[in-house]
Amino acid sequence: MTKIKSAILAAAILLLPFCAAAPLQAQNLPLVKRLLATRGCPGCDLFGASLSRADLFGASLSGATLSRADLVDADLTAADLMEANLNNASMRNVLLADADLSKADMSRADIRGANLENANLSESFLRDASLQSANLKCSNLRAAKLSRADLRNADLSGANLSGADLKEADLSGANLSGVDLRAADLSDARLNKANLMGANLCGARMPNRKTSRRGCEVKQEPPISMNNYCNYCHAVNDWWLNVLRFN
Repeated sequence: MTKIKSAILAAAILLLPFCAAAPLQAQNLPLVKRLLATRGCPGCDLFGASLSRADLFGASLSGATLSRADLVDADLTAADLMEANLNNASMRNVLLADADLSKADMSRADIRGANLENANLSESFLRDASLQSANLKCSNLRAAKLSRADLRNADLSGANLSGADLKEADLSGANLSGVDLRAADLSDARLNKANLMGANLCGARMPNRKTSRRGCEVKQEPPISMNNYCNYCHAVNDWWLNVLRFN
């Protein structure tokens, strides 16, 4: 009898997390419906919510709790997720281009194959997150916490990683061309076959724990008073005047 009781108790303990999750999901169902209908639920508790393939373009979710939520293949393009809690969330192939994820917590989240191009991830938490083959082109990861993150084959070209914590991160095969890595911490990080062409590593702590001076010698250009569009137009005008002058 003792053995049977022990077996029943062990089975009950194993099933406890699943039993607890069901009431929680039922509890936040009205909030899920509200989000899908209005694309707005800032500060909402959406723990474990099922939002796979949801159309949440431009959604307002700042400060929301989305821990362990299913966001696989969801469209969160240009969404506001500032300071949102997304730890342990399933976010494979999610669309987050131009989204605001500043100070968001995505620790241990599965973000493989996601599109985060031009997203704001400054001061975000991505410790132990899986970002394999993710598109992070031109994203802002300034001062982001990426220790032990899996960034294999990710595209980070043109991204801002200044001051980022990349300790023990795996960047094997990643595209880091033109990346700003000034003062970043790459201690014990893996950079096998990573593309660092044109990257600024001034003051960065490298995997061998030495401080890089690469990029420090770049001459600072004087500040430009006009915007890029005006700059371009003036350059074209000057070129055309020179053509007329010599003909």
